[in-house]
Amino acid sequence: MRTASILPLAPQSNALETDYSTDILHFLGVVDAFGHVSVRNPANASQFLMSFAIAPAQTTSQSIVTYEVDNATAVGLTFNSSVVGSAVPTGFAERYIHSEIFKKYPDVLAVVHSHTQEILPFANQASVPFVAQMHTAPSVGDEGAPVFDIRSLPASVLPPTALHDLLIRNEALGDALADTFSNSSQVVLMRGHGMAVRAASVREVVFSAYYIKQDATVQLQGILLGAGTMPLGLNAGEITDTGATVKTLFPRAWSLWAKQVDNDPLYTNDLRTKAAPLATGY
Repeated sequence: MRTASILPLAPQSNALETDYSTDILHFLGVVDAFGHVSVRNPANASQFLMSFAIAPAQTTSQSIVTYEVDNATAVGLTFNSSVVGSAVPTGFAERYIHSEIFKKYPDVLAVVHSHTQEILPFANQASVPFVAQMHTAPSVGDEGAPVFDIRSLPASVLPPTALHDLLIRNEALGDALADTFSNSSQVVLMRGHGMAVRAASVREVVFSAYYIKQDATVQLQGILLGAGTMPLGLNAGEITDTGATVKTLFPRAWSLWAKQVDNDPLYTNDLRTKAAPLATGY
C-alpha cells in the first residue's frame, strides 16, 4: 500500500468520504467508467477536492487533487505534497461543473456529475417534468428539475466554432450550467449527457444521486402504467418534510454502502484505517 503525505489543508475524514463516494456511486450504478464527485475543502472554502481523470471505481488517496474554486486549477495532490501545479496528472475536462457550482453557491459543499442513464429520458423530453415520486428523493423537487441544453446557449457562451460535444469544458459553460439550478431542485438534468447534483455534504450528495436515479425509474414506470398519464408526485409540503426526514437516514445508508464496497475487491480505500474518528463515524 502506498503511503500518503497528509496536507493540512484537507482534513482526512473529508478525503475519506470523497474517496468512498466514488466507489459507492459506482457500486450503486450511478456512475460507470465516467463521472466524478467533489467536496469543498472545509479548511479552505476557496478550494475543492476531486480525483484527477480516472474511472470512479479506481480512485484512491493518491488520485485526489486539491483544486482552486476560482478557475479549477490544480494546486497539488492532496496526499502527496511533492506533486504540485503542472505536475499533477490530467484532471477531468468537466471539473468546471464543480468549480462553477461551488463558486455560485457558497452553501454547497459537495457535487456529483454522472451520466446516469435512467434520467436521460427526462433530460431529453422537456415536455415531461421530472419531479419527486418517492420520500427518499425530495432533492428532485416538486416543480420539475431544470434541464440544461447547450442548444439554448448564446454564441457568446458557446461559439459556433467551438466543440458541441455536450461536455462542460470551460468556466463559461460551467457558469451557465450552475445558473440552471432552481430553488426547488438540487439536480440539473443535462440533455443527452447526464446530471449534476449539489448538496450540503458528501453523504447527502451520494444519497441524493442514488435516489434521483431510483426516482427516474419510478416515474417512467408510472407513466407507462398510466398509459402516458403523469403519476402523482410529492407536493411542496411533502418535499419540505421528507427533506428533513431523509437527513436522518444518511448515516444508515452510508454505513451499509461503505461496508459493501469494503467487501468488494474492486475498490481500494487506502485512507480507511487512517481516518480521523467520529467526524465521519469511522
